[in-house]
Formats: sequence, structure tokens, C-alpha cells
Amino acid sequence: MAEALRKLKSVNKSADLVELRIDGIIDLDLQKLLRKPRPKVIVTNRRAEEGGKFTGTAEEQLSILTEAATLGAEYIDIEMSWGIKTVNKLIANSRRASVIVSYHNFRETPDDIAVIYKSMRATKTDIIKIAAVAKAIEDNKKIFDICEKAKKHRQPMIALCMGEYGEISRILAGKHGCFLSFGPLNPSEATALGQHTINDLKNIFRIHTLNSHTKVFGLVGNPVSHSKGIVFHNRVFARRSVNAVYVNFLVDNLNSFFSTYREMITGMSITMPFKQEVIPLLDHISEHAYVLGVVNTVVKQKRKLHGYNTDLPAIASLLKRQTSLRNKNVVVLGTGGTSRTMTFAALANGAHTTVVGRTLEKTQSLARQLGCNATTYDGIQDLPCDILMNGTSVGMAGNELDQKLIPKKFLRNGMIVFDAVYNPPITQLLKDAEAAGCGIITGVEFFNRQAQLQSKLFLESLS
Repeated sequence: MAEALRKLKSVNKSADLVELRIDGIIDLDLQKLLRKPRPKVIVTNRRAEEGGKFTGTAEEQLSILTEAATLGAEYIDIEMSWGIKTVNKLIANSRRASVIVSYHNFRETPDDIAVIYKSMRATKTDIIKIAAVAKAIEDNKKIFDICEKAKKHRQPMIALCMGEYGEISRILAGKHGCFLSFGPLNPSEATALGQHTINDLKNIFRIHTLNSHTKVFGLVGNPVSHSKGIVFHNRVFARRSVNAVYVNFLVDNLNSFFSTYREMITGMSITMPFKQEVIPLLDHISEHAYVLGVVNTVVKQKRKLHGYNTDLPAIASLLKRQTSLRNKNVVVLGTGGTSRTMTFAALANGAHTTVVGRTLEKTQSLARQLGCNATTYDGIQDLPCDILMNGTSVGMAGNELDQKLIPKKFLRNGMIVFDAVYNPPITQLLKDAEAAGCGIITGVEFFNRQAQLQSKLFLESLS
């Protein structure tokens, strides 16, 4: 109780509404808990099979919720699984409180959500809540569709996908007319994967401002949790007073994602592993992106998808700030989209370039396409090098791969080392480079430069 009362007081100005999970309060005193002044509250009391901690009988559970309504709780939450008879009984006994009838599915997002919604609506409840686990990013579309149906019926609705794939449903709830979204006070108090804190929901995503006219942009990749884009692009939208939001799309199947969300999304940042796979799905691509065979930015204009590469000019401009590339010996680590772009930038500016990969066949294939040299990591020690560029994800926070692609002795005083990884801001490679007397270009610098170019394309798509 003491902890609950402290938290209620602390969120009095930051939250519009507070959910009180009273099944988790050991020394519950409802009268004291609901005494005003306090924020408006939802009182929830769930058994273990409902994802809660209440150990009493169903009758005791119902009695506690009825008492909460009598004591002035603004909202009472009851599970649809209790059955229509019990739900209707609580509605009848809760005249002073609005009743939320909830459906939770902790296994999947079922295809028959419309049927579930129809049966819940038959209770004549004040608010319907549907929460289901997303197994893939496409499951969120089922939630968005049922929200739109509820909006047409003027039925107040809370709907979301749980889990890391469901993150976007918590942010885009307002766009689709949902009554509310949930956020913990701080990351350590999150009750499910995919939740953002109240502070992030309000200050990064500006969820209070989202509506049916909000344009949706986002990062398409796997993984995406490390992304700085949600902060960068949403700040630009806020500064320009643009009705748009940028979210993370955790994608497994790119074709399925495009098929599901093409109409909804105005612009995308494309990251690993989709920078090449995205090309056949686009209507037009820029000259640089075509020659490279790598796209990192997509915008929709007149219903057509246009692909661009903002990494290339960003890489070239960052290198030119420190040195001329002409006749320099450049070594590029990796064979993915970023490494390919780094290699192209070096070659286009007159550098002698060698690409280094884990497998000789794949590395030689890339080298033949771009017209440069190739070797594996076993042969890197013998390479002359003025500029070293890392386009792999090795060094990224949480990456379980070997954190060192090259031996320390390869780094020499006067070299320039460019690492595309931006989390952490100074990777182990860059630490070793600085210790050896090298000049460095960080992934943060790279991200910011390409994001500026990307943002320009995003804003132009809205004009």
C-alpha cells in the first residue's frame, strides 16, 4: 500500500490515467487507495490464469471490483472469460464506474478477432479491450483493423499487441482511434515486451497528437531495438510541427511486411538485412541506389515507392572532411549493404580498395561486381591500409559475435578508422584505433549525416 500510494502521488501530473493492479498489492486497503486527491484510475484484479496474482475465489474477485466501483474508481476492468452473466452483473453493480471488458490472448493474435469483438460488444460495456501476443509484425494490422471497425461503431476501444513485435500498436493506437495506450513509469517497471515509458510516449512519439491523418514513417529491419532513428526523426517532426510519427518495424519477412503495410506507410529507413532485398519491391530507385544495388531510404509519392541511398553521400562527405581518397589504400570489412556502399564510395573517389569478408567466394563475388580486390580476414595483416572502414555489425551492443575482426597491430599511427556501428558510440575498434594514434569517424557521425539526408527526403514526401 505504501508503495502504491507513493507511485500514485508521483504520477499525478505525468499520466492521464493510472492502472491499479490491486492483485499485486499484499496489504490492500481500497478505501485508502481510492481516497482523493489522486489521478483517475482503472482498477484491475486478475487471477493467475488471467496473467495476475489474485488467489481468491471468483466471487471474492467480483466483490472487490464492485467495492472499488462503489468507492469511486473511474474504471473497472473485468475479463470476458468470466462469462456474459458475470460481466453483466458487474456492469449493473458499477453505475458510478465505467466498465472495461477485456480479452487477453497470451499465445497469439487470432484471425477471428472480429468475432471476438462482436461478442464483447454484445455486453453493452462502456469500453472493450483486446490484447493479444504478436508472433510477427503483421499481427498488428489485425489490431488496427478492429480499431477502425470500433471507430465506425463509436465503440470506445483499447487494442494492442503484446510482445516485441507489438511495439507499434502501443504507439499508433491514437491514429486508429483507440481510447488509451499503456506505458510504465520507467523501463524497469515494464510489464511486457514492446512497452515504452510514459515519458517516451509523450515526448518522443507525441502520442497525444496522433490521429487518423498522421503520416507513418519507420525503420524496417531486424534487429531494430538499437535504433536512434525514433529520436532523430520524431524530433524533426516535432520541430517542424509535422503530423507524422516514426516507429520501429521489427520485420521477419519483407514481402509480407510490404504486402500488409504498403498503404499505411509514407516513408521507411531500411537497415540490415533488407537493404538489397527491398529493391524488387520498389517502383523506382535513384541512380546511385541502382548502381550500388543498395537502398536505405524509401518514400511513397503518388502511391509509388521510391528508393534512395543516403549512406553513400554521407560516407563520402565524412571521409572528405579528414582526407582525400585519391590513391589511398582503403580496406573495407564486410560484404553486406553498408560495406558495399563504403566500397563504392572509396572506388568512386579514386581509392585502391580491398574488401574483406568471412568467406572468400562471397567476398570475391562482391569485388568482381564493384571492381576491387578481395581477401578474407586471414589475409588482412598483409594489406596496405590508409583508411579502414567497418560495415559489419561486429562491435554493436548485444552482438554475440567475436568483438575483434582485426588484430590490434594492424592499426597504425596516421590511419583513419571509420566504424558504421553507433551503439556504443565508441566501439572497441575505435578505442583501439585511438590508442594506436589513428583518426576516427564514429557511427554516430555517420548516422547523423545520413539521417539528415533521409529526413530531407521524408519531409519532401509530405509536401
